[in-house]
Amino acid sequence: MKFKTLLIGLGRIASKLENDPLRYHPCTHAGVLFSSFGKKHFLLTGIYDTNENSISDFYKQWKLNPREVKSTLADIKQESFDLAIIASSSEAHFENTKFAISLGIKNLLIEKPVCMNSQELKSLLVLKKKHNLRIWVNHERRYHFLYQHVKKVIQEKTFGELRVIRASVLTSFRDPGIAFQDGGGPLLHDGTHAVDYIDYLLESKPIRITSKLVKSNPSAKIEEQAIAVLEYPNNVFVFLEAGGKRNYFQFEIDIQTENARFILSNDGHKFYETKSSKLYKGFKSLAPLTIPKIPKREINPWINIYREIESVLNGKSNQILGSLEANERIFASIQSVYRGKI
Repeated sequence: MKFKTLLIGLGRIASKLENDPLRYHPCTHAGVLFSSFGKKHFLLTGIYDTNENSISDFYKQWKLNPREVKSTLADIKQESFDLAIIASSSEAHFENTKFAISLGIKNLLIEKPVCMNSQELKSLLVLKKKHNLRIWVNHERRYHFLYQHVKKVIQEKTFGELRVIRASVLTSFRDPGIAFQDGGGPLLHDGTHAVDYIDYLLESKPIRITSKLVKSNPSAKIEEQAIAVLEYPNNVFVFLEAGGKRNYFQFEIDIQTENARFILSNDGHKFYETKSSKLYKGFKSLAPLTIPKIPKREINPWINIYREIESVLNGKSNQILGSLEANERIFASIQSVYRGKI
C-alpha cells in the first residue's frame, strides 16, 4: 500500500537542498519521497506553497505532471491524504498544521522547530488529542544509527557513569540566514537539534538551567550567541552553546563518561576509551575506540524516520521517536534558556 502524501512548503528542507552535491542524499522530504524506498511506500499527490515560482520549480526539479500532483487549494481540498509534511517556514508551521488538520489528515510530519511559541505548542497538543492525531517532529539525529548506538551504550553504562555533555551548534553571526528573520534565534532554529538529542539521550527534564544571551545590539530580536549550563538528575551537566559568533558552521555533541568519550559531529564522529597512558606512567589516557559500521539499511536517518512512519501507518508499530510530547520538553528547555533560568 502506498500512502497518499501532501507536502506543504517547497523550500530548502522540502526539496532544494537536494541540489547540493556535497550533502548525503536524500537530505530533503522530496528526496525521500522520490527515493527507491519512498516510491514503494508513499505517493506524493499534493503540494502547496504560497510562492508560485516555488511550485513551478518543484515540478521542474522532479519532472512531475501537474495533473497527477495537485497544487491549487481547490484541488487539494478535493483530495484525500494519509500523511501531511509541514516543511514551510518556521513561523508558518502552526497555521499550516491547522490547515492539514482541517483537511482531515491524521498523520503529520512537522519540521523543527515545531512551533514558534508556547501558546502555539499548547494549542497543537490540544488539537492532537481532540483529533486523535499522530505527529512526528523532524529531529533526524534520533534516527541516526550512531546516535542511537551511543544512547544504548550510555543507558547500559558500558563505560561507566555519564559525567558531562558539551553541545555546540555554531553558526556565523555575519550571515545568520533567512530562518531568523521572523523570530527565534540560532538556539531555537539550530540549537534545537542539540537540545533534542540530549532529551533523547537522558530521557528527563533539566532540574536547573542558567544561561546568557549575547547581543551586540541590545534591542535586537535574536541572540548572536546563547550559552547555557543545564543540570540533570544524577549530577549530569550539559554545557550548551548555540550561534557562537563563529565564521563557520559546526554541530558537535561531546559525551563524556567515566571511561569513554563520544564525539558526534557533522565534521566526523570520534570515539575514545580509557587505556593505560603511553605518555605518563601510572596515568590513563584516551585511546581511539572502533566506531561501529553503520548497516546499509540504516545509513540514512531521513529514510529511517520515514521507515518508522510507514511502519506505524501500516499498523506494524506504534513507536514515534520524535513525538510532540518530547518536543514539549525540548521547547520548555529552550524557553528556559531564553529566560535565563529554570
